[in-house]
Amino acid sequence: MSSRINTILIIGATAGIGEAFTRRFHAMGKKVIATGRNRDKLSSLANELPGLKTRHIDILDLGALPQTVHSILHDFPTLDTVLFTAGTQLFYSFFDPSSATPESIHAEVATNLTAPALLIRLFAPHLLQLANKGTETTLFITGSSIGYAPLSFYPTYYAAKSGVRSLIRVLRHQLAATPNGDNMRVVEIVPPYTDTGLGRAHREARMAAQGGPEKAFPVVPLAEFVDRFFESLEQPGPDGKIKKEISVGSGEAGVST
Repeated sequence: MSSRINTILIIGATAGIGEAFTRRFHAMGKKVIATGRNRDKLSSLANELPGLKTRHIDILDLGALPQTVHSILHDFPTLDTVLFTAGTQLFYSFFDPSSATPESIHAEVATNLTAPALLIRLFAPHLLQLANKGTETTLFITGSSIGYAPLSFYPTYYAAKSGVRSLIRVLRHQLAATPNGDNMRVVEIVPPYTDTGLGRAHREARMAAQGGPEKAFPVVPLAEFVDRFFESLEQPGPDGKIKKEISVGSGEAGVST
């Protein structure tokens, strides 16, 4: 199924899952445009991976997103795949105001839900336009197994990822009503609890909240998740096309319920 991907833009490419995907798609010979806020890391990736294109994007600068996306589409008019994987995660309690600031909660919702919604609005028309001309296009949006099974210590992360699930469903309904919409696919990526920097700072607290290491959700190594993702990517869905959800581990359990 990866054969439908020729030029891919990865939003959130400078760390964790996004960086791993950048490296893997580049190794597969795809034209990859890596984006993120960390200019030094983007420069380092470009130096390491021949032919990699980079763009600096701050997804929290919501007002700048339209011009940023316009510039990207001007430079890469044949862009057929967009993968959104930028994210942030807070561990806090509503009953302990000191555990999170209003600014950090706002930033978490903006990063995990508002920015994806705005970027969908900006990229979807382009992908549909290509689809109408016969090009298969794909919009990958990274959700989370937590979006299927709430964890009380990630309150707004769960709420935002549940919102992402709803956005994906609504987008699919809208897409189904468009001519030639079948050439465009909206794919939800559903990772398990993966070993990235996203939750590393509060991993001990998470395990304690779940009753200790023996009872806590296991952490899946990043390399294992990436390998299993790409294995699943190549397996067609029931209609013979790319799957609507690509899930791994606890993400599979969430999707199947």
